Amino acid sequence: MRVSCNWLSRHVDLNGVDLDALGRRFTMAVAELDGIEKIAFDLDKVVVGHVMEVHGLAGKKVRLTKVDCGPHGEREIICGAPNVAVGQRVAVALPGQKLGSGPGAMVIAVAEVAGIVSHGMICSEKELGLSEDHGGIMTLEGYPFPGTSLADAMPGLTDTIYVIDNKSLTHRPDCWGHRGIAREVAALLGRPLKQLDLDVAFTTDRPLTIEVEDQDACPRYSATTLSGVKIERSPRWLRLLLQRVGTRPINNVVDATNFAMLDIGNPLHAFDRRQISGEKIVVRRAHEGERFTTLDGQERQLGTGDLVIADAARAVALAGVMGGLDSEIKDDTTDVVLEAANFESGRVRMSAQRLGLRTESSARYEKSLDPRMVDQGARVFIRLVLELCRGAKVTSAFMDVAHAYPAPTVIDIDVALVDQRLGLAVGKDRIIEILRGLAFEVVADGDALKVTVPSWRATKDVAIAEDLVEEVGRVFGYDNIPSQAPMVPVAQPDRNAKKKFERAVREVLSGACGLDELQTYSFDDDAFLSRMGVTPPERVKLRNPISTDAPCMRTAIAPHLIKALDTNARNFETVAVFELGRVFLPVAGQLPAQPTTLGVLVASTTASAGFAHAKALLQTLCGALERAMPEVTQGGVELTYAHPVRQARLILGGQSIGVIAELHPLVLHRLGLKHTGFFVELDLDALRASPVAPIRYRALPRFPAVFRDFAVIVAKTTAAGTIGKAITDAAPELIADVAFQSVWSGPGIPESDKSLAWSVTFRHAERTLTDAEAREAETKIWAAVAAVGGRPRA
Repeated sequence: MRVSCNWLSRHVDLNGVDLDALGRRFTMAVAELDGIEKIAFDLDKVVVGHVMEVHGLAGKKVRLTKVDCGPHGEREIICGAPNVAVGQRVAVALPGQKLGSGPGAMVIAVAEVAGIVSHGMICSEKELGLSEDHGGIMTLEGYPFPGTSLADAMPGLTDTIYVIDNKSLTHRPDCWGHRGIAREVAALLGRPLKQLDLDVAFTTDRPLTIEVEDQDACPRYSATTLSGVKIERSPRWLRLLLQRVGTRPINNVVDATNFAMLDIGNPLHAFDRRQISGEKIVVRRAHEGERFTTLDGQERQLGTGDLVIADAARAVALAGVMGGLDSEIKDDTTDVVLEAANFESGRVRMSAQRLGLRTESSARYEKSLDPRMVDQGARVFIRLVLELCRGAKVTSAFMDVAHAYPAPTVIDIDVALVDQRLGLAVGKDRIIEILRGLAFEVVADGDALKVTVPSWRATKDVAIAEDLVEEVGRVFGYDNIPSQAPMVPVAQPDRNAKKKFERAVREVLSGACGLDELQTYSFDDDAFLSRMGVTPPERVKLRNPISTDAPCMRTAIAPHLIKALDTNARNFETVAVFELGRVFLPVAGQLPAQPTTLGVLVASTTASAGFAHAKALLQTLCGALERAMPEVTQGGVELTYAHPVRQARLILGGQSIGVIAELHPLVLHRLGLKHTGFFVELDLDALRASPVAPIRYRALPRFPAVFRDFAVIVAKTTAAGTIGKAITDAAPELIADVAFQSVWSGPGIPESDKSLAWSVTFRHAERTLTDAEAREAETKIWAAVAAVGGRPRA
């Protein structure tokens, strides 16, 4: 938001104030300034000129003028503006004056133009940096003496603009107008706030009927009629003020509504009275599917959640957001209906967000405005219109329909609480001075204070004693409070086992496993899922998605990691990443289940990254976390991006807690990727809840081992884990270790079979193993293998 110091000076005396220092203090006490802009302070060589002669030049679009510049002499100046004429008072930039900034800046110099030496430049408003108007030269009002500096001839020419970060004012609806900002400035400076002259002579006539059908959505609605209005261009002082705070001038009536809104903070709307059918205004809910064309020319479909302003026949405005196209002020408008109202913040916010239509009006109503500001805004508008249109007059009463106002907020606070919270003795008198300077009413009974909150601060901001402590602290100046260590007992916080577990996961994967962590959005990218050929399962749909391509919450993390692979494939031969985050699984009639899930993806164009690699990574992780390795059960993974064979479910405690699989070659082909790799997706909450399996240490063996290799032929459908378990269980008292070596299919092996190679270590704990015992263990192993369909490879 842009705030003009010239505008602020209409409400508080800024004479002698260092505006830069005030801006710094404002940031510390009220709201953060994004910047301070200085306007027209560098026009020291721009003076008033009196156009004495204008001569056309044969075959040229430019004209020769003779301009009286007072002490700077009479000057011949070439001018190309179409509106230059004898008798005008104009702004003349003398040689040496710099106009503009950046690459487009120019320095005025004596120069030959069209064969004639020009001794200066007659300027437009745009060239002086006053507006975007470049249609002709700027003419000055009145008859300032030639040679007078432009700053002296145009009061309000120079200005300082405070650019305020809007987010820092979200909780301060009273500061969305210059009056509210001026109130803060007055308190910081210790100066009084100027009184507003709001005297307006209303009549007793009530030419319009006003009906408010939903008083919760519209706590207050007022209307006033004016006649004799003449639509004209606003005077320069008003146009300059509006332009400097980022509002485009349109005409005197529309500019007056914008001025009153930016001045008081309460939005207004002016209707052409001719377009108000039936002399009736109704504030009602929109009909489901009702069509309405807003001022921007777009037809919009409304619903019953939207509030509209209607006449006897149709809607004429979307309440709190934007007026209708048919009822706008036109060039021939003479009779005006002024709307000044208060609307419920949530209603306006939902309509503006649903329709994608944020305006200066909706931005203010969304903040919970004080309904008592309505008549102030209306009176400021009416007085300004009467000033701008001498023939205009008020033709009605102030027709006001108001809901009962909430009772004033009264807070009891003790001086000791303020001193204790701020850490120094501010003193009762200073506390009262600060609060009264901010328009709080204070009644003191010793050190006990009874504080009545002004209505414009009670809608969303000040409600408890600590809020008053903050008011005192910020005006007193936080930088004036000495720093000291807190004098409070500090207890050790509770250990967050979940966060500790997740931190350990990150350390293992990014450290020992060498993976990079990702953080992606929790929304599915439907366009990318379509590229993968994935049909999404049932998902949680969003009412207001951030994008049309992201309408639902994700049910899995792996597709997001595959998208990261797709994004980085051109730059990296190997992509090894992981992500910890929630997935959102629909539950009928309830909030979705949101388990914390781990996703891992490793893919490469050069190195081998397959199923065995994935298992090894998972074993490393479970070992470091002191959790049992889930059982790897082949099959049952119905994911289109998972390899149809090289895939398995992860079973823990009889429950499936994840999947492990190689990437499906068809998906990689669809994405144009030359990588191969695997992914793992694991329910971390389930793994964390499983029993701890601490690492157990054993003494080094004292007796030698016997090593044997087993090559087993089994059907291709037999899982390697089945054979491994059979071997391990065959002679547990002698088998010290069973290690899988390889799998082979090819010459010498039937087409329906495969060969699995295992290495087995035998050892006796009490003595050296004999050959007979080793051969007996081998026999038991082959018997166990045969029982599950295996046979020795010849």
